[in-house]
Amino acid sequence: MQILYICVHRGAFMKTTRYAVTSVKSGMILAEDVYNSSDQLVLNAGTVLTDRSITRLKFYSIHEVLIDTSPAKTEVKTRIRPSDVPTYTERVKRSEDYRTFAKSYKSTLDLFQNRISQFALTRKGLNAQELLDSVKQTFSTAETTGKIFDMLMCIRSLDDITFVHGMNVALISMLFGQWLGYSKEDCEVLMLAGLLHDIGKLKIPPEILKKKGSLTSEEFDIIKSHPLEGYNLLKDQNLDDRVVVSALPHHERCDGTGSPNGLKGAHIHDFATIISIADVYDAMTASRCYRGPICPLEVLNAFESEGLSKYDPKFLLTFMDKVVSTYLHQYVLLNNGNVGEIVMINKHSPARPIIRMLNSECLDLSRERSISIVGIV
Repeated sequence: MQILYICVHRGAFMKTTRYAVTSVKSGMILAEDVYNSSDQLVLNAGTVLTDRSITRLKFYSIHEVLIDTSPAKTEVKTRIRPSDVPTYTERVKRSEDYRTFAKSYKSTLDLFQNRISQFALTRKGLNAQELLDSVKQTFSTAETTGKIFDMLMCIRSLDDITFVHGMNVALISMLFGQWLGYSKEDCEVLMLAGLLHDIGKLKIPPEILKKKGSLTSEEFDIIKSHPLEGYNLLKDQNLDDRVVVSALPHHERCDGTGSPNGLKGAHIHDFATIISIADVYDAMTASRCYRGPICPLEVLNAFESEGLSKYDPKFLLTFMDKVVSTYLHQYVLLNNGNVGEIVMINKHSPARPIIRMLNSECLDLSRERSISIVGIV
Protein backbone atom coordinates (compact mmCIF):
# COMPACT_ATOMS: atom_id res chain seq x y z
CA MET A 1 0.00 0.00 0.00
CA GLN A 2 1.37 3.41 -0.93
CA ILE A 3 1.66 5.94 1.90
CA LEU A 4 1.88 9.58 0.79
CA TYR A 5 2.69 12.76 2.66
CA ILE A 6 1.93 16.33 1.59
CA CYS A 7 4.26 19.18 2.42
CA VAL A 8 5.10 22.68 1.19
CA HIS A 9 8.53 23.20 -0.38
CA ARG A 10 9.80 26.36 -2.12
CA GLY A 11 6.32 27.72 -2.40
CA ALA A 12 4.78 24.70 -4.13
CA PHE A 13 2.94 21.59 -3.03
CA MET A 14 4.98 18.42 -3.20
CA LYS A 15 4.03 14.78 -2.73
CA THR A 16 6.51 12.72 -0.78
CA THR A 17 6.96 9.08 0.16
CA ARG A 18 9.25 7.70 2.84
CA TYR A 19 11.47 4.93 1.48
CA ALA A 20 13.87 2.45 3.01
CA VAL A 21 17.36 3.25 1.77
CA THR A 22 17.65 -0.34 0.57
CA SER A 23 14.83 0.39 -1.87
CA VAL A 24 15.74 3.81 -3.29
CA LYS A 25 17.07 4.00 -6.83
CA SER A 26 19.27 6.30 -8.87
CA GLY A 27 17.28 9.26 -10.19
CA MET A 28 15.03 9.66 -7.16
CA ILE A 29 15.09 13.10 -5.53
CA LEU A 30 15.45 13.77 -1.79
CA ALA A 31 12.60 15.81 -0.34
CA GLU A 32 14.42 16.80 2.87
CA ASP A 33 17.93 17.22 4.22
CA VAL A 34 19.47 14.01 5.56
CA TYR A 35 21.53 14.05 8.77
CA ASN A 36 23.51 11.31 10.48
CA SER A 37 23.26 10.35 14.16
CA SER A 38 25.71 13.15 15.03
CA ASP A 39 23.50 15.76 13.33
CA GLN A 40 25.99 16.22 10.49
CA LEU A 41 24.51 16.93 7.07
CA VAL A 42 24.93 13.93 4.76
CA LEU A 43 22.90 15.03 1.70
CA ASN A 44 20.85 18.12 0.89
CA ALA A 45 17.17 18.23 -0.02
CA GLY A 46 16.84 18.26 -3.79
CA THR A 47 19.78 15.90 -4.33
CA VAL A 48 19.25 13.58 -7.28
CA LEU A 49 20.34 10.20 -5.98
CA THR A 50 23.12 8.26 -7.68
CA ASP A 51 24.71 4.91 -6.86
CA ARG A 52 27.45 6.82 -5.04
CA SER A 53 25.09 8.92 -2.92
CA ILE A 54 22.99 5.84 -2.07
CA THR A 55 26.16 4.11 -0.86
CA ARG A 56 26.88 7.21 1.21
CA LEU A 57 23.47 6.91 2.88
CA LYS A 58 24.13 3.27 3.70
CA PHE A 59 27.58 4.06 5.05
CA TYR A 60 26.12 6.56 7.52
CA SER A 61 23.47 4.02 8.61
CA ILE A 62 20.57 6.10 7.26
CA HIS A 63 17.62 3.72 7.18
CA GLU A 64 14.88 5.84 5.61
CA VAL A 65 14.70 8.97 3.45
CA LEU A 66 11.84 11.16 2.23
CA ILE A 67 11.58 11.09 -1.58
CA ASP A 68 9.89 13.69 -3.75
CA THR A 69 7.17 11.71 -5.55
CA SER A 70 5.49 14.59 -7.32
CA PRO A 71 4.24 13.47 -10.78
CA ALA A 72 6.77 15.68 -12.51
CA LYS A 73 9.60 14.19 -10.47
CA THR A 74 9.20 10.43 -10.27
CA GLU A 75 6.46 7.84 -10.38
CA VAL A 76 6.04 5.91 -7.15
CA LYS A 77 3.75 2.91 -7.01
CA THR A 78 4.49 1.32 -3.66
CA ARG A 79 6.24 1.97 -0.43
CA ILE A 80 8.70 -0.77 0.50
CA ARG A 81 8.77 -1.66 4.18
CA PRO A 82 11.90 -0.24 5.83
CA SER A 83 14.70 -2.67 6.65
CA ASP A 84 17.95 -2.15 8.53
CA VAL A 85 21.19 -1.79 6.60
CA PRO A 86 23.89 -3.25 8.86
CA THR A 87 27.08 -1.26 9.06
CA TYR A 88 30.50 -2.86 9.25
CA THR A 89 30.53 -2.60 13.04
CA GLU A 90 27.00 -3.97 13.26
CA ARG A 91 28.04 -7.01 11.25
CA VAL A 92 30.97 -7.61 13.60
CA LYS A 93 28.77 -7.18 16.67
CA ARG A 94 26.40 -9.86 15.42
CA SER A 95 29.17 -12.46 15.30
CA GLU A 96 29.70 -15.13 17.94
CA ASP A 97 33.38 -14.15 18.10
CA TYR A 98 32.44 -10.64 19.19
CA ARG A 99 30.00 -11.83 21.84
CA THR A 100 32.70 -14.07 23.33
CA PHE A 101 35.26 -11.27 23.24
CA ALA A 102 32.90 -8.69 24.74
CA LYS A 103 31.98 -10.95 27.66
CA SER A 104 35.64 -11.57 28.52
CA TYR A 105 36.53 -7.90 27.96
CA LYS A 106 33.87 -6.62 30.35
CA SER A 107 34.86 -9.12 33.03
CA THR A 108 38.52 -8.11 32.77
CA LEU A 109 37.59 -4.43 32.73
CA ASP A 110 35.68 -4.79 36.01
CA LEU A 111 38.65 -6.55 37.61
CA PHE A 112 41.10 -3.93 36.29
CA GLN A 113 39.01 -0.99 37.49
CA ASN A 114 38.48 -2.48 40.93
CA ARG A 115 42.11 -3.46 41.54
CA ILE A 116 43.69 -0.28 40.17
CA SER A 117 41.30 2.10 41.92
CA GLN A 118 42.08 0.41 45.23
CA PHE A 119 45.80 0.46 44.51
CA ALA A 120 45.76 4.18 43.66
CA LEU A 121 44.27 4.88 47.10
CA THR A 122 46.49 2.62 49.19
CA ARG A 123 49.57 1.98 47.01
CA LYS A 124 49.27 -1.61 48.21
CA GLY A 125 48.02 -4.85 46.73
CA LEU A 126 48.92 -4.44 43.07
CA ASN A 127 48.78 -8.01 41.80
CA ALA A 128 50.25 -7.51 38.35
CA GLN A 129 50.13 -11.20 37.46
CA GLU A 130 46.40 -11.39 38.18
CA LEU A 131 45.76 -8.44 35.87
CA LEU A 132 48.05 -9.79 33.18
CA ASP A 133 46.44 -13.23 33.21
CA SER A 134 42.98 -11.71 32.84
CA VAL A 135 43.97 -9.48 29.89
CA LYS A 136 45.76 -12.41 28.23
CA GLN A 137 42.54 -14.41 28.47
CA THR A 138 40.62 -11.61 26.75
CA PHE A 139 43.29 -11.37 24.05
CA SER A 140 43.03 -15.11 23.39
CA THR A 141 39.26 -14.89 22.73
CA ALA A 142 39.87 -13.17 19.39
CA GLU A 143 39.84 -15.94 16.79
CA THR A 144 42.78 -14.32 14.98
CA THR A 145 45.00 -11.52 16.23
CA GLY A 146 43.89 -9.30 13.36
CA LYS A 147 40.37 -9.38 14.75
CA ILE A 148 41.47 -7.45 17.83
CA PHE A 149 41.02 -4.21 15.89
CA ASP A 150 37.52 -5.19 14.78
CA MET A 151 36.60 -6.04 18.35
CA LEU A 152 37.99 -2.83 19.82
CA MET A 153 36.23 -0.73 17.19
CA CYS A 154 32.92 -2.27 18.28
CA ILE A 155 33.47 -2.02 22.04
CA ARG A 156 33.46 1.78 21.91
CA SER A 157 30.21 2.13 23.84
CA LEU A 158 32.32 1.35 26.91
CA ASP A 159 34.76 4.15 26.20
CA ASP A 160 36.43 6.16 28.94
CA ILE A 161 39.84 7.80 29.06
CA THR A 162 41.39 5.69 31.81
CA PHE A 163 40.29 2.08 32.26
CA VAL A 164 38.89 1.20 28.82
CA HIS A 165 41.75 3.10 27.21
CA GLY A 166 44.27 1.18 29.32
CA MET A 167 42.66 -2.12 28.33
CA ASN A 168 42.74 -1.22 24.65
CA VAL A 169 46.35 -0.05 24.72
CA ALA A 170 47.31 -3.28 26.50
CA LEU A 171 45.69 -5.43 23.80
CA ILE A 172 47.13 -3.37 20.95
CA SER A 173 50.61 -3.38 22.53
CA MET A 174 50.55 -7.17 22.90
CA LEU A 175 49.68 -7.55 19.24
CA PHE A 176 52.25 -4.92 18.26
CA GLY A 177 54.95 -6.88 20.08
CA GLN A 178 54.01 -10.03 18.17
CA TRP A 179 54.27 -8.11 14.88
CA LEU A 180 57.77 -7.01 15.88
CA GLY A 181 58.81 -10.60 16.56
CA TYR A 182 59.26 -10.12 20.30
CA SER A 183 59.39 -13.10 22.64
CA LYS A 184 56.28 -14.20 24.52
CA GLU A 185 57.74 -12.75 27.73
CA ASP A 186 58.48 -9.38 26.13
CA CYS A 187 55.00 -9.24 24.61
CA GLU A 188 53.47 -9.85 28.03
CA VAL A 189 55.60 -7.10 29.56
CA LEU A 190 54.39 -4.78 26.79
CA MET A 191 50.82 -5.77 27.54
CA LEU A 192 51.22 -4.95 31.23
CA ALA A 193 53.03 -1.69 30.43
CA GLY A 194 50.16 -0.71 28.13
CA LEU A 195 47.60 -1.59 30.77
CA LEU A 196 49.30 0.59 33.40
CA HIS A 197 50.72 3.40 31.23
CA ASP A 198 48.00 5.92 32.21
CA ILE A 199 47.61 4.92 35.84
CA GLY A 200 48.76 8.43 36.80
CA LYS A 201 45.42 9.80 35.57
CA LEU A 202 43.88 8.43 38.75
CA LYS A 203 45.77 11.18 40.61
CA ILE A 204 44.24 13.90 38.42
CA PRO A 205 41.06 15.57 39.80
CA PRO A 206 38.05 14.12 37.89
CA GLU A 207 36.62 17.59 37.23
CA ILE A 208 39.76 18.40 35.24
CA LEU A 209 40.19 15.01 33.60
CA LYS A 210 36.58 14.93 32.36
CA LYS A 211 36.13 18.64 31.68
CA LYS A 212 34.19 19.16 28.43
CA GLY A 213 35.24 22.75 27.87
CA SER A 214 38.72 24.05 27.11
CA LEU A 215 41.35 23.65 29.80
CA THR A 216 43.12 26.57 31.41
CA SER A 217 46.91 26.58 31.19
CA GLU A 218 47.03 25.52 34.86
CA GLU A 219 44.62 22.63 34.25
CA PHE A 220 46.58 21.54 31.19
CA ASP A 221 49.77 21.46 33.27
CA ILE A 222 47.99 19.22 35.79
CA ILE A 223 46.87 16.87 32.99
CA LYS A 224 50.45 16.74 31.67
CA SER A 225 51.66 15.61 35.10
CA HIS A 226 49.99 12.20 34.80
CA PRO A 227 53.08 10.37 33.36
CA LEU A 228 55.12 11.45 36.38
CA GLU A 229 52.27 10.58 38.75
CA GLY A 230 52.08 7.13 37.13
CA TYR A 231 55.82 6.61 37.44
CA ASN A 232 55.67 7.51 41.13
CA LEU A 233 52.84 5.05 41.70
CA LEU A 234 54.67 2.19 39.98
CA LYS A 235 58.35 2.71 40.86
CA ASP A 236 58.23 0.94 44.21
CA GLN A 237 56.17 -2.03 43.01
CA ASN A 238 57.49 -5.46 42.14
CA LEU A 239 57.31 -4.91 38.38
CA ASP A 240 59.54 -5.43 35.38
CA ASP A 241 61.62 -2.25 35.02
CA ARG A 242 60.29 -1.78 31.47
CA VAL A 243 56.75 -1.35 32.80
CA VAL A 244 57.91 1.45 35.08
CA VAL A 245 60.13 3.24 32.57
CA SER A 246 57.38 3.13 29.94
CA ALA A 247 54.93 5.06 32.10
CA LEU A 248 57.02 8.24 32.35
CA PRO A 249 57.97 8.87 28.69
CA HIS A 250 54.87 7.63 26.84
CA HIS A 251 54.15 11.22 25.71
CA GLU A 252 57.71 11.87 24.55
CA ARG A 253 58.34 12.21 20.80
CA CYS A 254 61.44 11.52 18.72
CA ASP A 255 61.71 15.15 17.57
CA GLY A 256 61.80 16.45 21.15
CA THR A 257 58.30 17.98 21.07
CA GLY A 258 56.86 15.62 23.69
CA SER A 259 56.59 15.80 27.47
CA PRO A 260 57.46 15.81 30.31
CA ASN A 261 61.18 16.04 29.50
CA GLY A 262 61.41 16.77 25.77
CA LEU A 263 63.43 13.59 25.13
CA LYS A 264 64.61 12.78 21.62
CA GLY A 265 65.17 9.62 19.59
CA ALA A 266 67.38 7.06 21.29
CA HIS A 267 66.69 8.56 24.71
CA ILE A 268 63.14 7.19 24.58
CA HIS A 269 62.80 3.52 25.56
CA ASP A 270 61.52 1.27 22.75
CA PHE A 271 58.63 0.04 24.89
CA ALA A 272 57.57 3.63 25.57
CA THR A 273 57.59 4.35 21.82
CA ILE A 274 55.48 1.28 21.10
CA ILE A 275 52.99 2.21 23.80
CA SER A 276 52.86 5.83 22.62
CA ILE A 277 51.81 4.68 19.12
CA ALA A 278 49.15 2.36 20.57
CA ASP A 279 48.07 5.14 22.93
CA VAL A 280 47.53 7.72 20.17
CA TYR A 281 45.87 5.22 17.84
CA ASP A 282 43.33 4.18 20.46
CA ALA A 283 42.67 7.77 21.61
CA MET A 284 41.99 8.93 18.05
CA THR A 285 39.75 6.01 17.09
CA ALA A 286 37.71 6.43 20.30
CA SER A 287 34.67 8.69 20.60
CA ARG A 288 35.16 11.80 22.69
CA CYS A 289 32.74 14.39 24.09
CA TYR A 290 33.97 16.91 21.50
CA ARG A 291 34.01 14.60 18.43
CA GLY A 292 33.01 11.21 17.13
CA PRO A 293 35.46 8.35 16.53
CA ILE A 294 37.86 8.69 13.60
CA CYS A 295 38.11 5.87 11.06
CA PRO A 296 41.17 3.68 11.82
CA LEU A 297 42.51 4.09 8.29
CA GLU A 298 42.09 7.86 8.50
CA VAL A 299 44.13 7.81 11.72
CA LEU A 300 46.88 5.85 9.96
CA ASN A 301 46.91 8.43 7.18
CA ALA A 302 47.46 11.12 9.82
CA PHE A 303 50.30 9.03 11.29
CA GLU A 304 51.90 8.79 7.85
CA SER A 305 51.51 12.52 7.15
CA GLU A 306 52.62 13.83 10.52
CA GLY A 307 54.10 11.04 12.60
CA LEU A 308 57.26 9.83 10.88
CA SER A 309 59.30 12.58 12.55
CA LYS A 310 57.66 11.99 15.93
CA TYR A 311 57.83 8.19 16.17
CA ASP A 312 60.65 5.82 15.29
CA PRO A 313 59.82 4.75 11.69
CA LYS A 314 60.86 1.14 12.32
CA PHE A 315 57.96 0.90 14.78
CA LEU A 316 55.45 3.20 13.12
CA LEU A 317 55.76 1.71 9.62
CA THR A 318 55.40 -1.82 11.00
CA PHE A 319 52.29 -0.77 12.91
CA MET A 320 50.69 0.94 9.91
CA ASP A 321 51.46 -1.93 7.54
CA LYS A 322 50.00 -4.55 9.86
CA VAL A 323 46.87 -2.59 10.77
CA VAL A 324 46.07 -1.82 7.13
CA SER A 325 46.64 -5.49 6.29
CA THR A 326 43.84 -6.44 8.70
CA TYR A 327 41.47 -4.52 6.38
CA LEU A 328 42.72 -6.14 3.16
CA HIS A 329 39.73 -6.93 0.88
CA GLN A 330 37.48 -4.73 3.01
CA TYR A 331 35.30 -2.13 1.27
CA VAL A 332 36.04 1.47 2.24
CA LEU A 333 34.56 4.90 1.65
CA LEU A 334 36.81 7.57 0.11
CA ASN A 335 36.64 11.30 0.77
CA ASN A 336 35.32 11.86 -2.77
CA GLY A 337 32.25 9.73 -1.99
CA ASN A 338 33.35 6.66 -3.96
CA VAL A 339 33.55 3.15 -2.53
CA GLY A 340 36.18 0.54 -3.33
CA GLU A 341 37.98 -2.55 -2.04
CA ILE A 342 41.48 -2.54 -0.54
CA VAL A 343 43.37 -4.99 -2.75
CA MET A 344 47.05 -4.22 -2.12
CA ILE A 345 49.20 -2.52 0.53
CA ASN A 346 51.90 -0.08 -0.57
CA LYS A 347 55.08 -1.04 1.29
CA HIS A 348 56.42 2.52 1.54
CA SER A 349 53.03 4.14 2.11
CA PRO A 350 50.88 1.60 3.98
CA ALA A 351 48.19 4.11 4.95
CA ARG A 352 47.55 4.74 1.25
CA PRO A 353 46.78 1.31 -0.28
CA ILE A 354 45.59 0.39 -3.77
CA ILE A 355 41.81 0.42 -4.08
CA ARG A 356 39.76 -1.45 -6.67
CA MET A 357 36.74 0.71 -7.45
CA LEU A 358 33.25 -0.62 -8.12
CA ASN A 359 33.84 -0.12 -11.87
CA SER A 360 36.89 -2.47 -11.55
CA GLU A 361 39.42 0.34 -12.08
CA CYS A 362 42.30 0.49 -9.59
CA LEU A 363 43.23 3.62 -7.69
CA ASP A 364 46.67 3.95 -6.08
CA LEU A 365 46.22 6.29 -3.13
CA SER A 366 49.99 6.73 -2.83
CA ARG A 367 49.81 8.57 -6.17
CA GLU A 368 46.43 10.27 -5.66
CA ARG A 369 47.34 12.29 -2.59
CA SER A 370 44.13 14.33 -2.54
CA ILE A 371 42.06 11.16 -2.04
CA SER A 372 41.94 9.31 1.27
CA ILE A 373 39.95 6.69 3.13
CA VAL A 374 37.39 8.11 5.55
CA GLY A 375 35.36 5.06 6.53
CA ILE A 376 34.89 1.30 6.46
CA VAL A 377 31.71 0.16 4.72
